Amino acid sequence: MAIKNNIFVDSNFFIALSNLGDNQHKKAVEVKKKITKGNYILTITNLIFLEIVTVLSQRLGRQEAVGIGEKLLTDADMKIVHVNTDLHKLSWEIFKEVSKKNMSFVDCSSIVAMDAEGIEKFLTFDNEDFAPLRKKYRFSFF
Repeated sequence: MAIKNNIFVDSNFFIALSNLGDNQHKKAVEVKKKITKGNYILTITNLIFLEIVTVLSQRLGRQEAVGIGEKLLTDADMKIVHVNTDLHKLSWEIFKEVSKKNMSFVDCSSIVAMDAEGIEKFLTFDNEDFAPLRKKYRFSFF
């Protein structure tokens, strides 16, 4: 069996993929095809999960958000990393050093989780916001 590659995935991918009205939906569908053809494990944090189901609940309704949440929780090709106290502290240090207002605490926790899990590929539609951190935290965009 082939070795699976890990990709850390931002909430905006899942939100766009799930919402036909999202301006990134078509792009998300194309990326999903690429992921499906590859042999990938998708990794998120519990904070990313929170963002996904909260935004989808607001945009698509509670039932749709619950259904998508259940899929994420039961997908064998999905891994959820929990932001524990240590990861939280490291996330806070990055949050304090970043000057961009578009970089949320959850975004900082994503970088910490990627590092902790040894993941070098990041799938996000916010490449511009994360670009200044690529070299320091050694990741590339999927």
